[in-house]
Amino acid sequence: MKEKEYEIKKRHSLFRFSEEVEFKDLAPIFPELFDLFMDLADQYPEDSGEEYIEMLIRLNLKDLQQNQKPMGHNREARYRLIFPIDRDRVEFFIYPRIDEKESEIDMITDEVSKFLEKEGFEHEILWNEMRFLKEEKD
Repeated sequence: MKEKEYEIKKRHSLFRFSEEVEFKDLAPIFPELFDLFMDLADQYPEDSGEEYIEMLIRLNLKDLQQNQKPMGHNREARYRLIFPIDRDRVEFFIYPRIDEKESEIDMITDEVSKFLEKEGFEHEILWNEMRFLKEEKD
């Protein structure tokens, strides 16, 4: 009897960096990483424009340069880039806030991973690792 293969539904991705990576190491690539993420997720704000994006980059870059977890950004977006608080190493989640059927989490995760590899950042990708995800109500 042949066993059925089950496909695990990928809801969100976790990028876990090697233990040597510190937040300050992400600072030089963060503006390009953020632009890539926003482009892939197709969520540049229409009305607030470039000034808003530059402000988000600047605020998060300031934290990274001080070797601190970034405060975060794009809280109301379709996809979120989340740096968890309770971690011993540098990690971030990509979390879609849209219906699973519409989510392009595989493609976005793959492209971000390729960028990080090109920039020399060793990392692994884990799926569905957000254990305490509170359901958000829009």
